[in-house]
Amino acid sequence: MKKLLLIFVALLGIAILATVAGILMSRKGRRATGDGATVLVWKVDGPVLEQEMPRLPFSGGGEPDSIAQLYPAFRAARQDPGIKGLAVYIQNAELGLAKAQELRRQMMALRRAGKFVECYLETAGEGSNGTLAYYLATACERIHLSPAGDLNLLGLSWESRLLRGTLDKLKIDPQFNRVGRYKSAVETYTQSRLTPEAQEAIAALLDGYYSQIVSAVAEARRKSETEVRGLVDGAPYDAETARKRGLVDDLAYPDQFLDHLQQRLGRKPSLLPIEEYRPEPVFAARQVAVVFALGTIVRGGGGTAPWTEESYLGSDKMAEVLHDLREDDSVAAVVLRIDSPGGSALASDLILRQVERLKQKKPVVVSMSDTAASGGYYIAARASKIVAEPATLTGSIGVFGGKFVTRRFEEEVLGIGHDSQKRGANADLYSELQPYSPLQEALVQQLMDRTYAAFVGHVAAGRRMSRQAVEGVASGRVWIGAEARRIGLVDELGGLDRALELARAEARIGPRETVAVDFYPTPPTWLEVFLAKREPRLPGALVAIVKGLETHPPRLLELPPELARLSRPF
Repeated sequence: MKKLLLIFVALLGIAILATVAGILMSRKGRRATGDGATVLVWKVDGPVLEQEMPRLPFSGGGEPDSIAQLYPAFRAARQDPGIKGLAVYIQNAELGLAKAQELRRQMMALRRAGKFVECYLETAGEGSNGTLAYYLATACERIHLSPAGDLNLLGLSWESRLLRGTLDKLKIDPQFNRVGRYKSAVETYTQSRLTPEAQEAIAALLDGYYSQIVSAVAEARRKSETEVRGLVDGAPYDAETARKRGLVDDLAYPDQFLDHLQQRLGRKPSLLPIEEYRPEPVFAARQVAVVFALGTIVRGGGGTAPWTEESYLGSDKMAEVLHDLREDDSVAAVVLRIDSPGGSALASDLILRQVERLKQKKPVVVSMSDTAASGGYYIAARASKIVAEPATLTGSIGVFGGKFVTRRFEEEVLGIGHDSQKRGANADLYSELQPYSPLQEALVQQLMDRTYAAFVGHVAAGRRMSRQAVEGVASGRVWIGAEARRIGLVDELGGLDRALELARAEARIGPRETVAVDFYPTPPTWLEVFLAKREPRLPGALVAIVKGLETHPPRLLELPPELARLSRPF
C-alpha cells in the first residue's frame, strides 16, 4: 500500500512538472518574423479582465485575455515594422462597454499606424443580443460575417428582480438606511417597484450608452445616426440582409477569410496569436507604474472568492503596493487603474490615505475602466488627474447599509426557538433577530450621515469644488463618464494611453525620454491560486440567492447592483 502511494505521488509530481513546463513554454512568447508578413490574431471568446488571472492546470480552458496583456501588445505593434495587421475573431464578447471602448481605441490606433485591422464574426449573437460584439467589430476597417450567421444588433435592455415580495412571503424584514435619494441598492430589498429616482438614473444611463453606440456605429459604417437607429429597430438580420444594409462588408467562411488575408498581403501570412506576441523589452531608468485596483473594496488582503469568482480589493494589499511605489525612486508617476463598484467605507478610506501619501511624492493619475463608483470613486477623488471612458460608471456618492431581521422567518417558518440576553443598551444593534429600536435607527443614520459628509468633503477637496457643488451631483447618483466630465467629477475622457500621457506630463517627463510601463501588483501564479483556501463551488442560481440575501453592514459604499449590471447592458 505504501509503495502504491509513493508511485501515485511520483506520477502526480511528473504530471504537475509537465503542466508547468507546458505553461512556461506557452508563455515564452514570440516576435514578428523577419519576412514582413506577420499578422497578429486576437480571438475574443469570453471575458476580458483587467489583470492576468491564471487558471489551475487541470481546470480546463485557457486563461482569459486581460488589459495588462493586450495593451502592451497593441502599443508595441504600432511601432513594430514586422507586424502588418491584426485579424480579430469575435465569438463571445463578455466585457463592459467602457472596456470595449478602450479596446476599440487600441484597434483604431493600430490602423492609424498603418496596420490593417480586419474582423471576422461567426455571428453577432446566436439566440442572444449581439450589440456589444458588433460594436467592437466596427473598429475594424472591414467586417466579415459567416454566411449562416446572424447580426443581432438589438440595442440595450435592462431588467431587475426586486425581492421585497419574496422577503414578505418568507417573513424576513429588511431594515436599511441610506444617504442619497439615488442610492437605490436598498430598493432591491425594500421595494416591489423601483422609485422614480432609481428609474430616472437607469434611464439616463441607457440613453447615454445607446447614444454612444449609435454614434460610433454611424461613424464607422458611414451612416447617419438616424439610419443606425432605424437599423437597430429593424434587427435582427440574417447575413445577406446585413450585408445589403451595409452593416458588414463580406460574407465568408473562416478559410475564405484567411484567403482574403493572404491576398491582402500578397503572400501566406505568418499568424501570431496576440497573447504570444512579446515586444522587445524596454530598458529605462524611470518607469510609470500602472496599479490595478479591482473588485469590491474590503478590509484585509482581498483576492478572489473561489466559489463566486468575485474579485476583492483588499485595503492591506493595496496599501502595501502603494507604499512600495512611494519609496521606489525609479517610479516617476503612478496610474491607478480602477474597476470597482465600491464596498467598505473604512477600507476605501484606508486606501485613499495611501493614495494621498503617494501623491505627496509623485503624481497619481486615475484611469477608470468599466466601473469606478461609490467606494471606487472615493479612492479616486484626490488623485492628480482622473481619466474615464465615455461609458465608465462613476460617481454614486452616497451610503447605504442595514440588515435583514429573520426572527419571524426562523420562528414561524422554521420553528426555531430563541432566547437571548444582552449587556449594553445597543449590544443587539447588528442582531438579525432584533429590529432596530427608534434610538438605534437614529444612531445608524448618524453613522451614515457622517460617512457621507466625509465622502463629500474628499470629493470637494480633490476636485476643487465647493461642498454645495458636490452635493448637487451626489445623492448617490451614478453618471457615465461623458456626463461626469461635464459636471466636473473627471478631468478627461480616454483610456490608458491618455492616462499615461498625463502621468508623464505631471511628472515632467520629456516627450523623447524613454520610460518603462510596468503593471502592479504582480498577478498570482497558478500555484498560489491552487494553494489558496478553497470553498465548494455553488451553482450560479444558488450563488445569486445567497448574495441576494447577504446582510450589508451599515456604512457601506457600494454601487447599487441593478446599476452595476448596466456596465454590461447587453
